[in-house]
Amino acid sequence: MNEKMQSMPIKLPRVAAVHDICGFGKCSLATALPVISACGVEVCPIPTGIFSANTNFPNFQFTDFTAQMPGFIGHLKECGVSFDAVYSGFLGSAAQIGHIKELVGSFAPKYAIIDPVMGDNGEIYKFYTPEMCENMKSLAAIADIATPNLTEACVLTGEDYGKFAKGGGEIQALAEKLIDIGAKNAVITGIERGDKLYNCILSQEGEYAEREVELLPFRMHGTGDLFSSVLTGGILCGHGLVESVDSAALFVCEVMKYSKTVENFHERGACFEPFLYRLRGGLCK
Repeated sequence: MNEKMQSMPIKLPRVAAVHDICGFGKCSLATALPVISACGVEVCPIPTGIFSANTNFPNFQFTDFTAQMPGFIGHLKECGVSFDAVYSGFLGSAAQIGHIKELVGSFAPKYAIIDPVMGDNGEIYKFYTPEMCENMKSLAAIADIATPNLTEACVLTGEDYGKFAKGGGEIQALAEKLIDIGAKNAVITGIERGDKLYNCILSQEGEYAEREVELLPFRMHGTGDLFSSVLTGGILCGHGLVESVDSAALFVCEVMKYSKTVENFHERGACFEPFLYRLRGGLCK
């Protein structure tokens, strides 16, 4: 009996990570690959484009991979690869949204984890067109877990960001509109209240929770990708949504505190490398 059990192969969870590759300024696949791998999950990147550095840097260089994506996806189908999840983030063109929907439809993963990266602090990123923002709604509609920040949640639902930013709107009602769009579970990230930061979770069963973490008095780029990547690792390691959200929030907070001490952290972003060992098993310890 023991010999038979020992001969049984271990099933390693696998995720298709659909993001760009960024050479400098930690984000996208430069974050997703090491972070989700550290959790114990196999990451198969499907690149959407290559950036020399993230879009915070002037004169960044960009190569669009939209035309290559169907061939990548088709070949993976030929190989007979299966995925437990598809995880998407920053996209380089409106057409890529259709390719991700095809990917989810073709491979039928247990989870479609959609981080609808479009903007922050009430502003849309300069790379995103109105068409991309509008099409992103159809991608959020197939999400098993959607992880927008407040700006992105308002874009997806057509709500006024200013109302919520000033504390005049109920986050639960906003999350309910994301569920109405089609997302099974919604995690609205980074809601600031006093000295606390809240991640607000609404499940498809209608259970709502607001999970607090320390609000740090500074910002840095790459934390959104870091949060969603840790969350994805937790989910694929079999942990629940609430505990995976808490794990992601704790990890980001600890990494930010450390990163503040690293030289040129404004350019580097979230320096997570010394903390990867804490993700073994899928939750930050």
